[in-house]
Amino acid sequence: MSDKTIVSTVLGAGTMGAGIAQCLCDHGCPVTLCDLDPLAIDRARERIDFSRKTLESVGLQTHEQSQRGSALFSTSCVLDEAVSESDLIIESISEDLELKCDVFKRLDLLAPPGAAIVSNTSGLSITRLADATNRPEQIAGFHWFNPPELVPLVEVTSGEKTQRGLIDQLMAFARQLGKQPIHVRRDVPGFVANRLQFAVFREALHLLSEGVVSAEDLDRAMTSGPGFRWSFLGPLRTADFGGLDVFHSISSYLWPELSNAASPPSILGEKVKEGNFGTKSGSGFYDYPLVELNELIERRDRFFLALTKLVDEAR
Repeated sequence: MSDKTIVSTVLGAGTMGAGIAQCLCDHGCPVTLCDLDPLAIDRARERIDFSRKTLESVGLQTHEQSQRGSALFSTSCVLDEAVSESDLIIESISEDLELKCDVFKRLDLLAPPGAAIVSNTSGLSITRLADATNRPEQIAGFHWFNPPELVPLVEVTSGEKTQRGLIDQLMAFARQLGKQPIHVRRDVPGFVANRLQFAVFREALHLLSEGVVSAEDLDRAMTSGPGFRWSFLGPLRTADFGGLDVFHSISSYLWPELSNAASPPSILGEKVKEGNFGTKSGSGFYDYPLVELNELIERRDRFFLALTKLVDEAR
């Protein structure tokens, strides 16, 4: 990577890859979205078109910006062609470590010598991915959150041999894209945000399993309580505002009561066994008829967009 316009390739045309590619080209960076499946490419184009119309409808993007982004966006089903002139390759394929290692090994052979290869993994080892290449100093984590064109956070993770200069470049690049990056200094499983998210998820499943609360009320407790405050303060500043002495006292009697489960509880395993995967199957903790799901996704995105505008104005 260098200070010139960064030419990027996004590998994987699923929800994450499509949204990342959209964000890059709509912020002036040439990008090729690569997937071996032409149908995945077609679905990605449809998703990007719909997302741009939503952004335009709430005034966060002009039609001219969308058109300029379209001119910088290309697709490919041929990996060696897609990465041959890239400065930055963003891998966004399935969360399978061995598969990713195989892909990184191949990318190492195909990509230009100076290209950085980064992963959108949610928490797999960046060091393991780097060890599959002959350029470990040019490998890093670059983890976005769904939907990637809307959620501000990007985690930039160092592997054991990642050059600090690459981290600085990725942090600056993420800010250029309108994101709020954080540097994950140690390559720990799950990085930062997912460790926080799954700590809450574990306790949520415990409360549900124990019959303490319904799924609807549990979600409302988060969105109207801690989640409402955390969106501005975060958990540590919330503790500062509440008083560390108070939080210490509560921690002393509450922590022994919290779930310390080391494996997923039966309430989750049973749903998976029954094929109830959530929105992708039409049922999870809630039911998702197709028409209602599409309406829910649109409401979610408009909420995120309204929140984005409010946050931008408040900062």
